[in-house]
Amino acid sequence: MYPQLFEVIINSGQVVTVSAYRFFGLVALVYIAVAAYLCLKRFNLSVVKSLLCIIILSVSFLIGARLLYTLLYLPQATAQPAGIFQLHLGNFALFGGFALALPAWWLLNLAFNLPFFKITDQLAPHTGVAAALLRVGCFLAGCCYGKLTNMPWGVSFPVFSPAHRAQLYSGGISTLLPPQAIHPTQLYEMFVALLASFLAWYALRKKMPDGLAAAVFGFSFALGRLIVFFFRAFPVAESYSNILRGPVVYGLAMMIFALWIIKVYGFSLSGFKGRVLKCKTLNFKA
Repeated sequence: MYPQLFEVIINSGQVVTVSAYRFFGLVALVYIAVAAYLCLKRFNLSVVKSLLCIIILSVSFLIGARLLYTLLYLPQATAQPAGIFQLHLGNFALFGGFALALPAWWLLNLAFNLPFFKITDQLAPHTGVAAALLRVGCFLAGCCYGKLTNMPWGVSFPVFSPAHRAQLYSGGISTLLPPQAIHPTQLYEMFVALLASFLAWYALRKKMPDGLAAAVFGFSFALGRLIVFFFRAFPVAESYSNILRGPVVYGLAMMIFALWIIKVYGFSLSGFKGRVLKCKTLNFKA
């Protein structure tokens, strides 16, 4: 794998190493920011207001992702509290970012009188692409890896990679043996993100009710992450962390988006019934 992508020499001669995880994290952040700007521009929002929305959205996502990560790894966070406030692209939990960014996005749409469902539908497929880009960095860095597997598509990460070190520390293998094959959960999650994006895009192409594309994306993405959760390794996580991360966080997200789908379809069906009733009334009068 390639945890370090390249090096940059600055004017003073200092060498800055660019890691795969942080590079693709930055690429994902830039991608979703540009996608959000284009969506907002399509709805005639000014440049200043659009940039303000993007800044607030980005900051809320990063804060939410760091907060959930801190909660999941509370013993380590309390042992080194300075790490909570460090400004770097690391130690994030994706769904914590969504949990804070989505309400912020709704409030921004409300403040600028934007159609929340329509614009969120437009942004949903890009969110999955950004999540897939994040997992490219994870795969190259060797983090967010899976459990041991005998499946033919299992991946053996290099010697002394994070997965190999975890195998050694757990006593699962001898120091004389090579790294064992594990589930490439980074690739699983890339597939889940892109599949959720495709489903959202398909809902948009079929001109389904406003808000359905975003809800379908959220539900399918959460369901896919829950499935992948059972194949992923969390060597330093406490037992409460795995319960919170999997069934609670993903289950709650699925419930929210399921209610979102029901609400959207409820409005759609009520409008359809109203149109049918109106047509029957007009035909009766005629």
